[in-house]
Amino acid sequence: MKNIQIALLLLIMSIPLGATKYAGEIFSFSPGVVNQAMGNTGLTMQASYAAGWWNPALLVGDKLRGIEVMRSDHFEGLLTENQVSIRLSDGTALSINHLAIDKVKLTKLENEDEELSNENRPYVWKTVTNQDVILYGSFARPLNETFFVGISPKLAYRDLAEHSGWGFGADLGAYYQPGKNFAFGLNLRDFFGTQIIWENGENEIALPNLDLEASYGFSALKYEIPVNLVLRAQNFFEERGDVSNLSSSAVSTEFHAGLMVQPIPALRAMMGYDVDSFTAGLSVGIRDLGVNYAFKSSAPDGLGHSQKISLTYSW
Repeated sequence: MKNIQIALLLLIMSIPLGATKYAGEIFSFSPGVVNQAMGNTGLTMQASYAAGWWNPALLVGDKLRGIEVMRSDHFEGLLTENQVSIRLSDGTALSINHLAIDKVKLTKLENEDEELSNENRPYVWKTVTNQDVILYGSFARPLNETFFVGISPKLAYRDLAEHSGWGFGADLGAYYQPGKNFAFGLNLRDFFGTQIIWENGENEIALPNLDLEASYGFSALKYEIPVNLVLRAQNFFEERGDVSNLSSSAVSTEFHAGLMVQPIPALRAMMGYDVDSFTAGLSVGIRDLGVNYAFKSSAPDGLGHSQKISLTYSW
């Protein structure tokens, strides 16, 4: 218990004082179609190609090796995401994420020396594509037979409205499986404050956020159908208002929940709750190949639904 208290104190001390609100949003776009279908959960899902992003500690022990190539349209196509997740060897993974918003209109005033008015209107002088490319490397090791730890360093390149910048940081993960049915996961994202440095010299710092998850797996009915229940709570050290389920001046929390049922080995059906939206999806696997689909319903903010599809190959 004393060691746990010391560890928590160190984590709290690692939170930067000069952090920039929402600076880390580009790192919150999660890979894994199955994860999205289960309400955007995954800190305890060992059998996931995207496990390195979700919780690098998951990479120890599971023998899954392979690649997942994902395509996603967010907010009814406004934002596109392309993701490649690769599980290499025991304890090692790689992930590349590409985000893009196409046909962003840049405007100028007809006379830039005067203020905006009916006689001096803005006009579109150029359209650009805003892009983010993020590279994650994930590594893990066991501390004993039931407790694993991992780290995911990350490097980002941002190209927004003719301005570019670089970001670098890392996530810390832990995984604990005390028995056959229960599992617990933790990920402290941006634990030392991910830095984003722009070409004009400006600097942004992404606040750390603490992810916690618990899962319970069991077999149902006389056919021994595998069922998995998951509950995740993502805690931000900032006030996020209505964006989160719970919010105060110091901490905001977002809840996620997921359910997976596998009636036959080749088919998994998923559903879940993701902060303010419902999710669902299917996963079909034939030998070493797999196809996955996830749907997220429109949120009350009116930004529209999201869809994800991916192909997987294991070796």
